[in-house]
Amino acid sequence: MSRVSTGLAQGLEIDCQRCSLALTRSHVVIGRGSTDAKVMFLGEAPGRQEDQSGLGFQGAAGQRFDEILQFVGLDRDDIWLANAVRCRPTVNGRRNRKPNPDEIHTCRHWLLEDIRRVRPELIVTLGRVAFESVTGFAWQKGQRAQSLFVEEFNLTVYPLYHPAYLIYRRHLASTYVRDLVGLRVVLGQREVPLREPTGPWADMQ
Repeated sequence: MSRVSTGLAQGLEIDCQRCSLALTRSHVVIGRGSTDAKVMFLGEAPGRQEDQSGLGFQGAAGQRFDEILQFVGLDRDDIWLANAVRCRPTVNGRRNRKPNPDEIHTCRHWLLEDIRRVRPELIVTLGRVAFESVTGFAWQKGQRAQSLFVEEFNLTVYPLYHPAYLIYRRHLASTYVRDLVGLRVVLGQREVPLREPTGPWADMQ
């Protein structure tokens, strides 16, 4: 699949000054992956390691994310990966925090650019912020792993817990695997080529 190059829109995003997060970031973590991708995975916001590297889902959460992809039968070259907020929100430049509504609203411009560029059929949202930034709806626990059509973009959203849940709430692994089995079904319906599940959860189906 083709890889996106840093064109005009991405160049502008890298230098974005739309909100105060620009004052404390090291890097803007732009969307990356295949421009032919039928599926986009959307996280919430960069953490410390993502801010330092400029790449999405690094460190422990990144390892969990790669395990999710292994189970689903995809890798990072098959998908488009982005965050709802592209710069790291912090408390005094030290501790990560959730992005506030103004930051989410301001950064939605870049999410719309990604959707326009890639035209995915499905967005897998990872966590509350990602879900709300795409749908405009408040997150409800019962919506997890339930496909939701978003008329604004003519695409489907499939909400999952954020991969960081698997670090702090290990008892959720079996629940997460069931949700990923459902995601494999949804991807299969869209004729997304999938490999056989691998990784540490492959025997938990």
